[in-house]
Amino acid sequence: MFKFFNTNSFLAYAMLPFVLVIYRMRLILSPHIGQAASDSDLYTPLWEATFGVLPEGSYGGVAIALVLTFLTAMIVNNTSNNFHFTTHQSHLSGMMFIVLSSGFVIGQGLHPVQVFAFLLTSALYRLMKGVRDVRLPYRFCFDAMMFISVGSLFWAKGVWFVPLVIISAGILQILNIRTLLCFIFGFVAPYAIAFAVYYTVGVSIETYESHLQCLMVPVAFYKTTILGKVFVSLYGLLILISILSAIRNLSMLKIIESRMNRIIVWLILFSTIFIVTPYFSFELQILVAAGGGIAVSVWLQRLRRAIWAEIITSSFALMTLYIQWNI
Repeated sequence: MFKFFNTNSFLAYAMLPFVLVIYRMRLILSPHIGQAASDSDLYTPLWEATFGVLPEGSYGGVAIALVLTFLTAMIVNNTSNNFHFTTHQSHLSGMMFIVLSSGFVIGQGLHPVQVFAFLLTSALYRLMKGVRDVRLPYRFCFDAMMFISVGSLFWAKGVWFVPLVIISAGILQILNIRTLLCFIFGFVAPYAIAFAVYYTVGVSIETYESHLQCLMVPVAFYKTTILGKVFVSLYGLLILISILSAIRNLSMLKIIESRMNRIIVWLILFSTIFIVTPYFSFELQILVAAGGGIAVSVWLQRLRRAIWAEIITSSFALMTLYIQWNI
């Protein structure tokens, strides 16, 4: 599996949608099990007016969830390739993202965080791209924050990831007064437009209260079996080893590549820290996977013997597939 996806062949790219379908087969067969019990508490007015019109657990919702997940996988893979995280062009990061985001069926269904995950990865991609155009970095900063702002209109708790974007700009050394103002304008603009529309139709106060509730409401914690706890432990160990490997090799990279690697580490840390709070749960696995897909791929490519990379990749992929049907 490692050898197959660690190439830039069209066949490897064409297999990514099939891998996604395989790892979402239980969701496809039973769409209702992908919905967390507390999902309704997280639905913002914008979500209710768009994706919320679809019945919960419908096949239409599953189809949209698959499309959003695949688009996020493409952003993750392009980020890895275009900014030289991996040693060569391949589709390994996209494949690892699909596997890492498939650990638990809860949260795989259509959920606001999936929209946010696509926009967050797009924002970080845009921010990194801005480093190459040092004359106009503020334009990329505005775009990046606007992605986050729009994403938080779908998933209110996405606001808590605003510091991640600002920290990332600081790491890339493009944070100054002008770019900070662009961040502020980029965040405010979508909210101003949205609440202007809400005011026009006469639901501004109700909408504000509903959005604030979505931002602050705690979510249910889910208990899992011993098998599930073992899987989470191995999952965490894999991510931890990849992070330590990335930190260890920072001094061997070019300055800009070293900074970009730090952003991926921050993305994983932000998502992991939030998971253990009362306000987040299994739905954040897709955000952990967004950074983990790149970090794990880089670590696997750095292993001296390809056979070990193949054993680790295939074993974890099979275990993830097995877990979905047994917890």
